[in-house]
Amino acid sequence: MSPNDNLAWWSGMTEVLAAGMAEGSVRIERVHLAIADESFNILARIPVTRPVSNPVRLLHHGISRLSYRSVALAGCGLGRLAVALRQP
Repeated sequence: MSPNDNLAWWSGMTEVLAAGMAEGSVRIERVHLAIADESFNILARIPVTRPVSNPVRLLHHGISRLSYRSVALAGCGLGRLAVALRQP
């Protein structure tokens, strides 16, 4: 295997892993928010926690979306870098 073949292999492997990272984080985000909504829906039905339930839900969902989408963006960037490295 020549050095160029080795670089192409690693670049391709990085691209595959980066795509998995990006797609995986989006799917995990959906699951996380769905599970969290179950808890927040219960808290919204309890009179004592009702006033703070929605603001906390909005804050939680915002932070979660930012976190998971940052990982997805990093995966996309890594994939593009891998493609760019393969170009002559």
